[in-house]
Amino acid sequence: YDGARRLQTLKAPLDALGANGRPRGNGGLQDLMEFESEIDEETPNLALISDDSLKDFFSRNNVPDDLEPVFTTEFDRRSLPLKLSDSEIELAIDTGRIVASDREEPLCEAELELLKGRPERLFELALMLLDKVPFRLERRSKAARGYSLYQCTPDQPVKAARPSLERGMPLQAAFGRMLRAGVEHMRANETVVMDGRDPGGVHQMRVAIRRLRALASAFKPVLQSDLFELMRGELRWMQQQLGPARDWDVFIDETLAPLMRRLPGEDSLRQLHSEATAMRDQAYEQARAAIGHPRYTDLLLRLELWLGTGDFMSDSEGAREFVGGEPANVPVDVFARRVLNERDRKLRKLGNKHDKLSEAKLHKLRIQAKKVRYASDFFGELFEGKGLQRYLKRLAGVQDTLGSLNDAVTGQRLLDQLHNRLTKHAPESRIEAANGLGIVLGWQAAQIEQDLALFPNSWSRFKKARRFWTKA
Repeated sequence: YDGARRLQTLKAPLDALGANGRPRGNGGLQDLMEFESEIDEETPNLALISDDSLKDFFSRNNVPDDLEPVFTTEFDRRSLPLKLSDSEIELAIDTGRIVASDREEPLCEAELELLKGRPERLFELALMLLDKVPFRLERRSKAARGYSLYQCTPDQPVKAARPSLERGMPLQAAFGRMLRAGVEHMRANETVVMDGRDPGGVHQMRVAIRRLRALASAFKPVLQSDLFELMRGELRWMQQQLGPARDWDVFIDETLAPLMRRLPGEDSLRQLHSEATAMRDQAYEQARAAIGHPRYTDLLLRLELWLGTGDFMSDSEGAREFVGGEPANVPVDVFARRVLNERDRKLRKLGNKHDKLSEAKLHKLRIQAKKVRYASDFFGELFEGKGLQRYLKRLAGVQDTLGSLNDAVTGQRLLDQLHNRLTKHAPESRIEAANGLGIVLGWQAAQIEQDLALFPNSWSRFKKARRFWTKA
């Protein structure tokens, strides 16, 4: 109701009756069907909806009988027509609130609607606005936020979805699908991180960032340099912002918690747990600030611009030599075999010397195994047979037996931070804290010793795994 008339509006995804029921276009860009009608009553009149397929959907699912209001949006709108190059855009600024039962949340958002022209102009304009006014991109519509408020349930962590790839698909198209999947995985966990109650949100968002960085690394020989530098630099910054929150989660849940169960009467461990929890709270504030930071918004907008143009591949001589043709049109499975061969070769070369490697070099071996794992995840579905799962299982065994080394390196850094924090306490507290720090170090040393004893067998099993991307 706008003060003069009452309007009924239905927005639906273009593929509303398709397989996934989600709007096409992401990153805040939605491509929707919209049906608007003037009505006299307060209740919806579904007979006014002109689309036959939606009418059939409503009748089959008894929608008219089940409809009831669960939330309201109350806001003032100011609109401004804009023109950018060859496109016409409406800027609408909404301020108000969303109300569901006795709960409400403020509403303050700007919406850019493309009236005529090219969708990428929306992101170009948004980048111009970001240069003047900081803002954060909102994935959820007003309706989605209203339902979330009504249900009063926090969002859940979202795992990566594997993009659909087919043999023979041009490399440029395949990269676009993988980039889109990675961006969506990262963005799908933003609200969980902002809420802060489920550590899985930070974990999955960091997984998404690592996967995107691994994607850029795998495609580096053929990517346009500007895109590679954007992904390498800005994703690294974002990973650094979320890293401390995840590190404290792992340290508290996977080191301190089992130690406290093993030694329930040890007061020094409870003191460490209390101080570590305070440090984790600070780290979560840093993670939330990063999601709201203009630098993250700038990254998302620039990635959306690249996704909008779909022009990812370099046409340099080096890129053509690497794939033996025009990178954009090379079949993705040809490129995949080259990447997998190279990464598997480097892993085996280093791993075969494992009995002579220092702990620092073993850490590098784990990183190399992780690169192989990501490449296998990216390209695995292109190759038939059961070899993929066997290969991944044995590769995971290598990673797991080296995992305690990584945990110990991270744990030592966290222990140093705890020590610096605890030195400000009274002398008797410092003595007790030192006891707790010693217990943790002893625990980690024993875990490393145990895992490294298992490593030779894990490596031997992996060496026998068939390269699933090669013909038997």
